[in-house]
Parts: sequence; structure tokens; C-alpha cells
Amino acid sequence: MKWFERMLWKLRYGLGASPSRRDFEQEIEAHIDTLAQRFREDGMNQVEALQHARRQFGNLTTLKETRHEMQTSVWLETLGQDLRYGVRVLAKNRAFAVVAILTLALGIGANTAIFSIVNAAILRPLPYPSPERLTILWGNVKRVRVERRGASYPDYRDWREQSRSFEAIAAFDDGPFTLKMAGTPERIAGEYVAQPYFSLLGIHAALGRTFSSEEDRVPQRNAVAVLSDGLWQRRFGADPGIVGKQIQLNDRSYTVIGVAPPGFQGLSDIAEIWVPFVMMASAEDLNSRGARGFRVLARLRPGVRLEQGQAEMDAISNRLARTYPETNEARGVEISPLETELLGDIRKPLLVLLAAVGFVLLIACTNVANLLLARSETRRHEVALRVALGASRGRLVRQLLAESAVLTAFGCIAGILAAHYAIRALMIASPMRFPSFVQPGIDVSVALFAILICGGVALALSLAPATQIGSTGFEEALRQNGGRSTAGRQGSRLRDVLVVAEISISLLLLIGAGLAIRSLQHLAIVNTGYDPSHVLTFRVSLPQLQPTSAAAAGQSDAKVVVAANDILGRITGLAAIESAAVATDAPLSDFGGAVFYSAEGQPPMNAQNMPRAYFHRVSGGFFRTLHTRFIFGRAFTSEEIHNDADVAIVTEDMVKRFWPGQNPVGKRIKVGGLSSTRPWLTIVGVVEPLKYRGLPSNPTADPDLFQVFNERSPVFSVLARTSQTPSAMLSTIRTALIQAEPSILIYNGSTLEDLIDHETSRPRFLGWLMGIFAAMALVLAAIGIYGVISYGVSRRTREIGLRLALGSSRRDVLRAVLGRSIALLACGVLLGAAAGVALTRSITTLVYNVSATDPLTFTAAAALLVLVGIMACLVPAARASRIDPAVALREE
Repeated sequence: MKWFERMLWKLRYGLGASPSRRDFEQEIEAHIDTLAQRFREDGMNQVEALQHARRQFGNLTTLKETRHEMQTSVWLETLGQDLRYGVRVLAKNRAFAVVAILTLALGIGANTAIFSIVNAAILRPLPYPSPERLTILWGNVKRVRVERRGASYPDYRDWREQSRSFEAIAAFDDGPFTLKMAGTPERIAGEYVAQPYFSLLGIHAALGRTFSSEEDRVPQRNAVAVLSDGLWQRRFGADPGIVGKQIQLNDRSYTVIGVAPPGFQGLSDIAEIWVPFVMMASAEDLNSRGARGFRVLARLRPGVRLEQGQAEMDAISNRLARTYPETNEARGVEISPLETELLGDIRKPLLVLLAAVGFVLLIACTNVANLLLARSETRRHEVALRVALGASRGRLVRQLLAESAVLTAFGCIAGILAAHYAIRALMIASPMRFPSFVQPGIDVSVALFAILICGGVALALSLAPATQIGSTGFEEALRQNGGRSTAGRQGSRLRDVLVVAEISISLLLLIGAGLAIRSLQHLAIVNTGYDPSHVLTFRVSLPQLQPTSAAAAGQSDAKVVVAANDILGRITGLAAIESAAVATDAPLSDFGGAVFYSAEGQPPMNAQNMPRAYFHRVSGGFFRTLHTRFIFGRAFTSEEIHNDADVAIVTEDMVKRFWPGQNPVGKRIKVGGLSSTRPWLTIVGVVEPLKYRGLPSNPTADPDLFQVFNERSPVFSVLARTSQTPSAMLSTIRTALIQAEPSILIYNGSTLEDLIDHETSRPRFLGWLMGIFAAMALVLAAIGIYGVISYGVSRRTREIGLRLALGSSRRDVLRAVLGRSIALLACGVLLGAAAGVALTRSITTLVYNVSATDPLTFTAAAALLVLVGIMACLVPAARASRIDPAVALREE
């Protein structure tokens, strides 16, 4: 008899009722009694008839057990009916469906795209075993503020031997290498690494092996190397017999012992080759506690917290400071999680963008909720009829939820498809450089996120019309079959609330975009202290002048200077070259170093407060090539350059500290303390402050110190000002220099303008996307305001016609409609501005030279939103003023 029971359930569910368990059992008992009565009429006694009837229906206990199965089956069938009905409703109202689906696709797609990047860069763990225990150890100096420094090799040895909080510690540093094959040199990026480096990261050679402890000893100098998979394939044709072969690296023969797995490019993320750390410097440097500059990779032991490791390293630093006060006074160690080091500078911009795109989704949902509210008012008679036929409010809410789910599902599919292409576009167009292991895409996590969003959106969209069901006067709806009821007025108020929320959120996004744009404006006019236009810079390496010993190093100084002058002569002899110069490092190239210095006549200072400057050696045409303005004095003369005179040019920052308001030309400074044996340097010129180390501001606020170019290293920078496009001149310069010296290496070619663009990439990326999201919010807000006002006018057609018939002017109607719109805009702007004051403080560090509560930005954003809102209101307001009273009254 299950078919009969299913029929009963379907009948009751078809009317929208929800029978309780007790109702179900009473129904079954009543049918058993009816069947038993028929058996008694056939001659059975009462007991036999009842037993036979129960056998016909089956055991009541079995019926109870199958109740849940039937209930689930009927629920699923009802759900299927609801979903099919939702599809039919959308097909019948195609204009509504297209607008709603596109709006949801916009919000869901944008959220999915940004979340995929956040997931790949922040939520997904680093591609190493137990990455949460990997840390970087930085040496630091406790000056006026604690500043990071590298480590020295003797300090590194002591850290490794004395610490107990770490499983292993490995030194590493970046380094350029010159690879020679068939006589053709190539500059490649690499790393010097200590033996535990690969094992700490869980990296195993795909071919051969990595370094052993024997190759990490001082003075052991085994010249061995590990190749990256990319270099092995690109330059060695993926030769399976590469292990054991010799390669020429930095004019020395190295034995290849292994090939790293595909995708691994070291912690620098650009390395193509690795050599033992002890190959990096001379034995003298490796034994000097003052020669600092590299980083240290370490893995905490299981169960050891970062704070415990920091406390232990602080204790070790204090012991070293007492033992070696001359080199380790005020020196400490900073432990930083590896994840922070690799991803720290991109976390906040991505989280801000995720919040911003979440606001876009809220606006999209608000728009669609308003559309659904409008539709629900037109369906009040249908809902009232359903209730009259036995449907419960819960049943009606399920129907609305199913319709919202159908609408959101289509929006989700369209949004995921849009996100797939948006992710590619974002990664290509983004000026920010992400680590190579950040590979965003539509994976399982992102798909689940999109589905979760869709579920939340479907639920939220069903709530708006469901609130009207709870307050609908069904008897009134059946009597009216139209008209403006109490529930209609409640729906109108709810739509007004949603529009105010939409305006507030839109203003928040406009303010955020405005702050980002204002920051970009300030970055565009920041005074760098030099003119970057038409300036080309590149690095030069002269392998033939690379010193092979300490004795040879002293003899190579003059040769490097002669070679540099020859290079300058050949460059300036080219057409379109206005001027050229050589320097140890170019602006924004991050190749320079810092020195401590003392000023004559000033009191002696200790390690905590001794001033520091960034040190550069430059040729005579350096300041002319950069168009740098002199405040006092002059540039280096040819005689000073030829004689390697003890003279210096400094930036104005140094003058303000030691000789404020004075002309410092003729004053003297020296590198090191007052007791240093270094010669005194006479200041011959002062230039304006330079943005040499970074933009938008000097990262350490230290001045710059320039001396004449007299460099022993055969690796230096060249700057050339051209009258043509600088990038187009690089190949011409390269050809001219290689013709004169075939072994010369030219690399890292770029224009100063490109370097500045790279420095400002993060704020540009943030400003660009914030602008896009703000524009989306503005369009959605305009559509939402237009929709609400337009629908309100259509609902008040008869009322407006009656007002016009009773003598109201069309201007009065226009004023009334616009007045309501302006009231909504005013409420939304006030709430949005208040929220903006509270929330924009979170992006203070992401903008430059702009206050988080910048009045101009707030005012401009509010004015733009009000202007767009009024324009969106004008069309329905004008339509209302043109209503024909006769036509409106005939509708009554």
C-alpha cells in the first residue's frame, strides 16, 4: 500500500501543507479502521477484520520506519518541482533574468578572481615541508631605531653551534654569475648556499645530488655547482650526463654535481645555479665579524615557538656582544617567518582588494534583492491564493529559496567563467611581481568558495521577499488583486533601506579609489632629485679584469678605471648620446652599500647613534647625466678624478644634520669613527636630496655620499642620457662595446623611468583595481537607484494622476519624486562617509602623502555619487511628471 501512502503525502505537499508525525499516524489508523469495517461487512469478526486490515497495510511499525523515507522522497520531488518552476519563471521574465544574472555574475566573478589570487598567495602554504617552522635570521643593529643588517660568517658559526631551538641553520646569499659556453658569456642569477640549505627546504636533486658537509668547510674550496632545471634545459639541452661535467663559472672551472627539481628557483625566486657558500668570499672575509651582508635560513624544532627562538638568539647576541665588543656592540638577531619574508609586502594590498570586491558583491546582491522585492509585490495575489489552498509560510519560503537558488546558480556559472579569464588578465596586467609559486586559478578551494558565495547569496536573496510573506495580509490581497497595500508600503520601506545601504557601500569604494588615485598623483610628481627621462642604465661586467688573488686585486684598480673610461668614450661617441657616466650603482638598482661616517668638529658617537650614509663612486659626468641640481659647490673636476682626490659630494640631508643654514663646502668628513685611519674627505659640492634607494621615500632616511670613481671591482653601472628612446639605444650600445671587447657582459638594461614604475608598482596595482571596483559600484548603484525610483513611480501612477487631476502641477510631481531620491542619497552619503572615516585608516600604509580622511577625496567621492544618483533619478521623475491624468484615472 505504499502507493496509497505516497499519494496522501503528495496530495498534502501539493497543497503546501506539512503534516506532522502524529497527523500521519492518525491518518493511517483511520484508513485501517475503514478497511476493517469492510472486512466485518464480509462476515469477519472484529478482531479478524482488524488483523486482516493491518496485514493489508503492513505493520504500523514498518510504516513508521518508512515515513522518513517517504518524507524525503516527497521533499526531493517537491524541491525538483520548485526548481523547475523557478526556471520557468526566469524564462517567462527574460529581461529580469538577464539583468539579475549579469549583476550576480559581476559580483561573484570579481570575488572569485580576487579570492583565487589571495588563496594562491596567502592561504595556500609555502611549497616546503612544515613551512610554518621555516624562518629567516637577520642580523640587526640597535641604533636610534633597530635596523636590519646581514650576518657575518663568524656570527653565523656561533649561532649554529650555540642555538638549541633550531633543527638546522644555513647561510645563503644572492649572487650574479658569469657562465661561459663556447666562448659566449652569459650573466645568470644564482645563490651561494651552505650545506643544509636544500634539506631545510625539503628539496632533493632531480638528477645527481646537492651539496655535502665536506663541500661546506672553510678553507675547503671544492668548486662544485647545482643547476636549475630551467638552466639545464636551456643551455645544456637537458643532457642526462651533465653530472660530473665541467662548466666555466666566473672564470673558474666548476663540476656539476646535480640538477634541482623543476620549478625550484631558490629563495630569491630567480636563481639558476647554486654553489657552496664558502665560495662567496675570501678566507679573510669569512673570518671577519665586521663583514656582514648575507641572510640565514633556519628551521625551528617541533614544538618550539618563534618567541622562544627569539629569546634564545637574544641571549646568544648578548654573549657575543660581551665577548667581541668592537664588532658586536649593539648587534642583535631578528627572527622572521619565511612566509612573511616572501609574501609580507603583498598581503595587505590583496586583503584590501578582497574586502573591496566583497563590497561590490554586496551592492550586486542589493540590486537583485530590490528586483526580487518588486517582483514579489506583483505576485502577492498568487501567494495569497497558495495560502488559501493550504500552503504554509515555510512552504512558500522554500519556494522563494528555490527560485533564488536557480537565479544564483546561473549567476555563479557565468561568474566562474568570467573569473577564469579575469585571473589571466589580472596576472598579466598586474605591475606587482608575485613569487613563482603563486599560481592562481580555479581549483577545488576556489570552486568551493564560489559555491559558498552562491549559497549565501541565494539565502540572502530569498530573505528579502520572505520578509513580505511574513507581513502580507493575504485576505486583503485576495480582495484587492492589486493596488497599494500595507505590505506594499512595507516593501517600499525595505527597498529604501537597501538602496541607502547600496549608496553607503558605493561611497566607501569611491573613497578608497579616490585615496589610491590621489596617492598615484603624488607619486607622479615626487621629486626624485634627478630627471629620469631619456636615461638608460645597465650593468657591465669585465671578466678579463676579475682579480684572482689579493695581490692581483691591488693591480686591477687602475685597469678597471681605464676600461671604464674607454667604455664612456665609446658610448659618448655614438649619435644621440648626450652624456654618460659610470658608477658603482645606479639609482634604484639596489646594488649600493652603506658606511658609517664622522664629521669634523662634531662630538664622537657610538654604534647606536653614529650617522650612516649610502656610499657611491661616480665619474665626472654623473650629475650632469642625471640633471641633478647643485645647492652648494660643484661636481668633480677632471684633475680630482685623475688623482683619485680625497673629495666628496654629499646630499643636503647631511648638511641639515651637521651644518644647518651653512655652506658646508670645505668641511671634512671621514668614513668610520673619528679615530679611524681613513683619510679625511673634503666636501666640494652639495646636491639636493636624492631618491636613490627607493620610492616614494628613502627607506632609511640616510643621506648619500659620493666619491670619485676608483673601483677595483670590474662590475659597475653605466648611465647614458639619449635624445632618442633609451630602450632603443641599448642594442646599439651593446654592439659598440662588444665589438671593442668581446668578453664584456652587459645585463640588467633598463630605463630610469621603468625602474621608477617598478618601485611604484604596488600603489599602481591597488589604485588600478580599486578604480575598477569603484566604477562597478557606481554603475550598480546608479542602476539600483534608477530601479527603485522607477518602480515607485509605476506603483504610484494612479496616485500621481489623481494629484494632477486635483490641481497639482507637474513641477510639484517632479519635486516630490526627486525629493525622495535626494533624501535616500543624503542618508546613504552620510552613513558611507561615517563608515569611511573608520575604515580607510586600514589602508594608510598603502597610500603616499595622503591622509586617510582627506577632505578633498571624501567631498569628490560624495559629489560624484550624488551627481550620478540624481542623473539616475531624472528619467523616472520626468516620466512621472508627464503622466496623463485621464489615462491614470481610467486605470482606477
